[in-house]
Amino acid sequence: MSAPVIVTVLPDGPLKVSGADSASYCGERMQVDGDVYLCRCGDSANPPYCDGAHSRNGFDGGCEDPPEQELRVWEGKTLRTHFNKAACMHVYYCKPLDELRERELAGDTAAATEIMRVVGTCPSGALRYELKGGSVEPPASEPQVCIDIVEGGEVRLQVPFEINAALHQGQPDDRATLCRCGRSKNKPWCDGRHKGRKGFR
Repeated sequence: MSAPVIVTVLPDGPLKVSGADSASYCGERMQVDGDVYLCRCGDSANPPYCDGAHSRNGFDGGCEDPPEQELRVWEGKTLRTHFNKAACMHVYYCKPLDELRERELAGDTAAATEIMRVVGTCPSGALRYELKGGSVEPPASEPQVCIDIVEGGEVRLQVPFEINAALHQGQPDDRATLCRCGRSKNKPWCDGRHKGRKGFR
């Protein structure tokens, strides 16, 4: 894809997505010709699309008290990782990192490659890495779709994008998770609160 996907967060309304050439919902491919309007209040009867439910349920799409930015940096021998808790949606793909970092500091180059792979699984962009030099090659990975809408969960952006909202400190511009359950305290970003919403699809 040459041009970035354009995401417009409409005030107290849906996400307008333009320029995506592929998307999936619950693992099934979607038609994304032209603009797509995705529900973010969580009450659409036609998920993931907006059906105007936000205008009936009094949805507030703003974020009055965003989480504090806290950028943590870990220094390894061959790479460093950055983590911003404010962007995290708490899926815990990163659990192996503590052990892997110990191995990397001990000189295990295979651990460095595995750290890069694990960081690459972080859907929100809360984690990222940068190489400090040496012969470690980053693992290759290509997303199957530009936008992956998780059943009962978030909208995952997996390609370069532009959005009319401020990115978190250190957040890459090719990875993010957006709330569509309506409950996030970090709108428009997902903070994992969809896990507590029964029946949400």
